Amino acid sequence: MNIWKLLLPLLVCVLTAGCWNSVELNDIAVISGTGIDWKDGSWVVSYQVVMPQVISSQSPSSNAAAVNVFSTKAESFRGAVSKTSLEISRRLYFSHTQIVIIGQEAARKGFGSLLDTYLRNHDSRETVSVYLSKGSARRMLEQLVPLEKIPAAAIQRMTMNEEMNSSTFREMTIHQVLLDLLGPVHATAIPGLVIAGTNESIDSTEQLTRTSTPAKVRLFDLGLISGDKLIGWINNDESEGVMWLSNHVKKTTIPFTCAENGKGQRGSSVRITHARTKLRPEPANGKWIMHVDVQAEGTLLEYDCQGDLADPKQVEEVEKLIEGEITAIMEKGWKAVRKYKADVIGFGSVIHQKYPKQWSKTSDSWSELFPSTEVKLSIKVKLNSTGLSGSSFKMSQKKRGS
Repeated sequence: MNIWKLLLPLLVCVLTAGCWNSVELNDIAVISGTGIDWKDGSWVVSYQVVMPQVISSQSPSSNAAAVNVFSTKAESFRGAVSKTSLEISRRLYFSHTQIVIIGQEAARKGFGSLLDTYLRNHDSRETVSVYLSKGSARRMLEQLVPLEKIPAAAIQRMTMNEEMNSSTFREMTIHQVLLDLLGPVHATAIPGLVIAGTNESIDSTEQLTRTSTPAKVRLFDLGLISGDKLIGWINNDESEGVMWLSNHVKKTTIPFTCAENGKGQRGSSVRITHARTKLRPEPANGKWIMHVDVQAEGTLLEYDCQGDLADPKQVEEVEKLIEGEITAIMEKGWKAVRKYKADVIGFGSVIHQKYPKQWSKTSDSWSELFPSTEVKLSIKVKLNSTGLSGSSFKMSQKKRGS
């Protein structure tokens, strides 16, 4: 009982003390997005600051933008960040940052300083999404996006939506980028952003009052990173192939042709609802063979072929057509990345895991050995549903008319 009498006052003090590191909202500037550019021999760091008075539910509706963008410039990355105190009255708060956009010139220069900052700054979150911009990162931060008040949140949600519906790109976080670049192959791939449509900037809320905006922020092309530098871009179709090879396809829609040679109009399509890719390396006379096994399941969305799907053999033929289409997509992705000698697929990581001794002998020259890897594809597709009709609409129409 005497012990509890001594501990009770101490417990009360602990419970009523509050958070030791609490921060008043009036003292900070919440950063929703950060942009990194390299211009005239200096780092230009831009910040998308949330305006609390605009997004507050208690404030009256206003046409003011919910964010404000400003930049600082210095010869070092941290130097540019430290200069914010010269022109802003509040301390920058990065704990709610959702995206980081790296301009193309900064990416070609190398963004190791950015990664080092995230490793050392306790305010930074590893879940921040990373993007590349073919133009200025600041200009990308200035663009307003319909349906969302905070553009950084809109871009992040756009990527998550795309990843679950098309799988042409995947969301890349600072954590994943660090894992890839510090891993065995020191390479990764980051989705790019462009302003599609006209060259007009959407940086005024008045432009959002229209039924259609002249330009939009769009995911476009995949940037290949080696070390900490951008070495090249591959297009959306090639990026889709990389996603298949690296086991990052969640759900996607694939159009296919009825012709066995893969040529002709792709008037049919399948919705892939589940996909899994397994990589199995095999040493071969100083080089490597990579066996790529894909298992996919899907639902037929459109059918423009002549056969009757009531016949199981016809269903098997359709599955083979889809397998051929996926094979072509993967071959296109493999051809693109081998040209840049960038193992963004992760072949080297699989070899390192299964054959650590052999990998230690070839790791230093992997960028040269990687393009000579022989890739053997094995694709198996199963259609779980072909719909209510066994024939295409045109075939059914002919039958009814005869």
